Amino acid sequence: MRKNHYLLLLLSLFIISCSNDDDSNGSQVNNAIPLSTGNYWVYDVNVAGTTGRDSLYIANDTVINAITYKKFKTKDFPIGFYSIALNNNALRNVDGKILLSGGIDTGIPEIPVDLTVSDFVVFDPNAVTGSILSTFNGQNEQELEGFDVNISYALTAEAGDNYTSYSTPDGQSYNNVKAVEVKLSLKVAVTIPDVPIPFTILPTQDVLISTQYYANGIGMIHTVTDMQYELADTFGIELPLPQSFEEHQEEALSVYNIQ
Repeated sequence: MRKNHYLLLLLSLFIISCSNDDDSNGSQVNNAIPLSTGNYWVYDVNVAGTTGRDSLYIANDTVINAITYKKFKTKDFPIGFYSIALNNNALRNVDGKILLSGGIDTGIPEIPVDLTVSDFVVFDPNAVTGSILSTFNGQNEQELEGFDVNISYALTAEAGDNYTSYSTPDGQSYNNVKAVEVKLSLKVAVTIPDVPIPFTILPTQDVLISTQYYANGIGMIHTVTDMQYELADTFGIELPLPQSFEEHQEEALSVYNIQ
């Protein structure tokens, strides 16, 4: 009996280790997001313990600077970062690379960031793990409840690991999967009345890290997103921002239709 027990234990460890089988030899994901009008993806979303569903679909062609893209929309107001980021934005495929144009909503409350990108690379089938796919840096100034706010930002997409097989949290298994990590770094300074120099209330921090897993010929199958920030000491000055914020999200593919 003891011998059988050890055999069962070894078998279970083997199954767990192979549930997400990393393949460092290269990506076999040449069609990360099938871009045909009418394609749709339904995601089970868990945001800080609250569950819901997002329905993302390709609505139509749209032309930007004489180039044709596919316009993405959601059936209802999206709650997950991935669907929020793609909603009302445009994608195109160039030799397997997926390029995004439009205004990206981070979903982080109270910090208004204008992330309007053009052909931001969100996927590259030939990128090796750890390589940078695309970066977008900038800053914007705006008034927020009487305060002049300056926001510096850096949006980065980085190639992740390759998997010959990958299982989502609900146990669904997919072959030929490649990950991408999207990261947003922010620095926020405010000008306070009667204070001559801007005050940095948010030192440079990675406020959003989202890891997305793409299955060949299917699309995004699983996203894990963490959002968080911690303001510096404001010395009793009341600002129109929460002192801190933290949120964990997961989005898993439930239903899809690919043409």
